[in-house]
Amino acid sequence: MLLFLDLISPLPEFSIIEENKLIFNKKINENTEEKLSDNIFNKYLEIDKILNLSKNLKKVCVTLGPGSYTSLRVGSSFLSGLIISKNLLFSPLSVLDILKFQDNENKTNNAGVYLNSSNDQNFFCWMEPSGNIKYKKIEKTYLEIPKNINTILFNENKLTTKNTTIPQISFSFKEIVIKNNKQLDFKKNKLIEPIYISNNKILN
Repeated sequence: MLLFLDLISPLPEFSIIEENKLIFNKKINENTEEKLSDNIFNKYLEIDKILNLSKNLKKVCVTLGPGSYTSLRVGSSFLSGLIISKNLLFSPLSVLDILKFQDNENKTNNAGVYLNSSNDQNFFCWMEPSGNIKYKKIEKTYLEIPKNINTILFNENKLTTKNTTIPQISFSFKEIVIKNNKQLDFKKNKLIEPIYISNNKILN
């Protein structure tokens, strides 16, 4: 049994996956006013009571970011304790994974990823021709799309851009994990390393 935690989306959620099927799904926060730190432990206990995670849970996967600093910090801390205490296998879901799996599914190349997160934070991620992944926090209405990008993948809302000819395709974090979890690199004693992005030079 695999527990997937989406920490990027505006409303974080738990998904329980078994044999490439979603068997249970639960939002941790019911609205954007609620705090993840107030709800995450109790929501996990609710699922544990239903599915006996204490006995059946073997693997954990989580979105690394970028996203809301608070959500990533709180969620990663919770999962780190869970992984260590239960000696679970762990794999992150990175932007590189999203690009790889979605490129294979949609037959796209040179895609960028537009992420809506909690606290009205938005990020754009892409791969440079050199192979490096770049991350940018969006604070302006329009974003100048890198010239090598010909498709935009988005998790919630389409990106507002001056280039209206670029196709935009929606994706779901949990659907990616459901379809591709056997290709993820699950290991023990693997650290969770969230990606924190800020336009504040001091924080970076």
